[in-house]
Amino acid sequence: MKKLYVPSDESELAVIRSLLDSADIPYYIRNEYFGSLYIGPAMGSFNSKPIFVHEDYYFEAKQVLSELIKEENFAPQDDNEAPTFLDGIYKFFKSIF
Repeated sequence: MKKLYVPSDESELAVIRSLLDSADIPYYIRNEYFGSLYIGPAMGSFNSKPIFVHEDYYFEAKQVLSELIKEENFAPQDDNEAPTFLDGIYKFFKSIF
């Protein structure tokens, strides 16, 4: 999975989810049901809700969001970022289908 973007608030997250859903692009939102964009001190991975897409959909997702998000605002790619649990699940299901 590649980090696509970190929205600044819940309304921006809702618009991005809508656009990705309408384009049939699967995505994962870290801290979707746990983290908060508003309450408490800003603690990076705790408060943020970064959006991840699989490598196969990365450029398509960027294109879908390009009118909403400027190129320089997409999440910088960290090659050392550890794969998530969902990477393994995605690879498993992709291998059997």
